[in-house]
Amino acid sequence: MATNGVHIKTLVEYSFQSSSYSPTGNNDLSSGTPTVIDLTLSSITSGSAINSDQVDLGSTRPALLTLVGAMEWFAAISAGSEVNFYWSGSNNSGVAVGNPGRPDGVDGAYTGDGGGTVAESVLQLEHIGSFVTTDLQGVQIAHIGSFVPVFRYGQLIVVNDTATTICGTDDIESSILMTGTIQDIQAAA
Repeated sequence: MATNGVHIKTLVEYSFQSSSYSPTGNNDLSSGTPTVIDLTLSSITSGSAINSDQVDLGSTRPALLTLVGAMEWFAAISAGSEVNFYWSGSNNSGVAVGNPGRPDGVDGAYTGDGGGTVAESVLQLEHIGSFVTTDLQGVQIAHIGSFVPVFRYGQLIVVNDTATTICGTDDIESSILMTGTIQDIQAAA
């Protein structure tokens, strides 16, 4: 008896990157032409955070979003250090309207919800996962995590919980790739 197969199908890729992004060699994470979302990853000091431009995932969107990151370290980094990633989703198309943790929806520093610190405010967000470092000084690539995008709009929040500044003074090699996938049922052959 023939049975159907369930396959993973990639629908869309978003690349969170700066305008100077120009990866070399094996540091390019995308498999096609992703939608580019502004996110400046350079000079994020220890304990600091940034948020991306707002993203419109569409009224029909993938069932699962997965993040992989490439980050360059210009100074010594301790193995096992973490950069944490959060999602602030909203049903409202207005930039910074209805978003938990109150990010402003424009690429730049995230300082919290206006009343709490970054550490307090990220507790209101959806934690996607962590970029866990090795001690390699240079470009590191790591799986960050996956989440279900309940809301159409959102912003990525990046918190540097390492003791080292992310990307030093430039982020030419650094990006975060968010890939949307669905389960695709195919008829038996």
